Amino acid sequence: MQLLKLTSSNPKFNTINFEKGLNIIVGTQLTKEQKKSINGIGKSMSLSLIHYLFGSSFKSDSEKKLKEFLSKYGEFELTFIHKENVHTIKKNFSQKEFYLDGKKITQTNYPKELNQLFLGNSESKPSFKQIFNCFARKHSSEISYYSNILTQQARPIEDYYQRYTNLFLLKVDLNIVEESYSVKNKLEKLEKAKTTIQEYKKALDSSNINDLKDEIINLETQLANFIIAENFDLLKQMADDLTSQLNDIRNKIYFNDRILKRKILSLEESEITNIDNSKVESIFNEANFFFKENVTKRLEQAQEFHINLISNRKKRLTIEINELKLLLIKLQADKEIISKERDSIIKDLNNSGALEERDSIKDRIKTLENQKTDLEKYENLLNDFKKDKSNLDVRNAVLKQESIVYLDKNQKEHNEIEKTFRDLVKQFYDNQGGSFKIEEAPSAKYLFNINSHIPKEGSQGVGEVKIFCYDVLLYLLNKNLLNFLAHDGCIFSEMDPRQKATIFKVILKLVKDDNFQYFLNVGENTLNEVLDDNNQINILTKEEKETIKESIRLKLSDKEEKDWLFGESFD
Repeated sequence: MQLLKLTSSNPKFNTINFEKGLNIIVGTQLTKEQKKSINGIGKSMSLSLIHYLFGSSFKSDSEKKLKEFLSKYGEFELTFIHKENVHTIKKNFSQKEFYLDGKKITQTNYPKELNQLFLGNSESKPSFKQIFNCFARKHSSEISYYSNILTQQARPIEDYYQRYTNLFLLKVDLNIVEESYSVKNKLEKLEKAKTTIQEYKKALDSSNINDLKDEIINLETQLANFIIAENFDLLKQMADDLTSQLNDIRNKIYFNDRILKRKILSLEESEITNIDNSKVESIFNEANFFFKENVTKRLEQAQEFHINLISNRKKRLTIEINELKLLLIKLQADKEIISKERDSIIKDLNNSGALEERDSIKDRIKTLENQKTDLEKYENLLNDFKKDKSNLDVRNAVLKQESIVYLDKNQKEHNEIEKTFRDLVKQFYDNQGGSFKIEEAPSAKYLFNINSHIPKEGSQGVGEVKIFCYDVLLYLLNKNLLNFLAHDGCIFSEMDPRQKATIFKVILKLVKDDNFQYFLNVGENTLNEVLDDNNQINILTKEEKETIKESIRLKLSDKEEKDWLFGESFD
């Protein structure tokens, strides 16, 4: 991969045009005001922005604040070459989608697209993002990428996937690593279940499942041979018949009571029915007007007819109401008699003890069956636990042995890796190269430890040299992946001038020999120390110094905001 250009639709942005080989962004301090410094002008942001365009997430609080700024700033565009093809990424951080070579890609699918582009497999493990992090350590004041040679993902040193990526780049066989991780994960889960399994074991120890089975068989035999009292069936049938009769009487009482209430209401309505003589007379007069010859009834006759009709209706309703009341009294009496008789029979049934004894046997059998089922489940779980743990312990031991065999078999290759690392370190420390070992991990999930040591280790400056040498080692082992390397200027924070200059000397040699691309942001003071105009350290040749100067792609300063990366403040 070779970066070509990082730009933005916002005209304030200071575009970075990359070239082959060494690429430097310099932060210069032109003002002497104490409040201004080169730490906020965008040096580190240039590398971080490339990470964001490759799909890196905004993790820390300051990064989330930066995302708000980027969302309002405009569209960003990164152009690069990979395998002789030019590609373009466009991203507006106010939207979730990315555009790769004009194709709209969702945030979810974007990592898979990058995996396919750079690694040839959308489901690649490790992913492009994890690999890119190893070749381009970015800087964060809140998350540490430079605390250890293995923390390129800013994860804890014991993180499996971070270690997995490093082992991959060190050419370690990952099949055995993955299986070891899986086995130890399963053992951990079994260990967490150990307390529950111990409870099962206690339950089994305190109970004998065979005794439960014997008791169940005896009770089932008793139940099959159980003899109910001689008159039990007859009494039960009588009780059932009486219950049926009671239900029938209750239904009749409910039905006739509703009829009674309706008839009483009709009788009350008949009492308040009056005849309006004036209306009747008016009706008849009108009828007489139209049917003079046919109308024969007189008004008095109509009044008498209506009175008789209402009187007869009231008599009929009164009779029916009295009959219903008598019927309800009789039904209620029958109900009381039958209820008493049924209650007496049920009492006799209960006193006989037949039902109670039979149900007691049934309940006991059910309880024992549940206990037997639980104990059988515990027994199976305990057996499965023992079997699984035994198998996993055996497989874990086999994997441990296989890892020892693997290390022994690949000792030559690992010695070559160590030699490469030592050759890098020697350039910094007078031919003292330290050590670099891939060794068996006694208990870690990743099966192998990566142990390194360099002279005078302990100070931050020495640790930074160690990180640089390790990152270059990974590049040398994986030139076919990206052919790219980048560092943030923080790697120089505690180095002495000789070490800083040596880093550039190493990079310039690699650039010349391998034609790869190296990207670095650096402060002006550090750059001046490296260029060593007064020839106090004499690490770099005149030609190398000129190459460094020619490799400066962008100068940022704190003089004015237009000279910052974004052309404005983003704090």
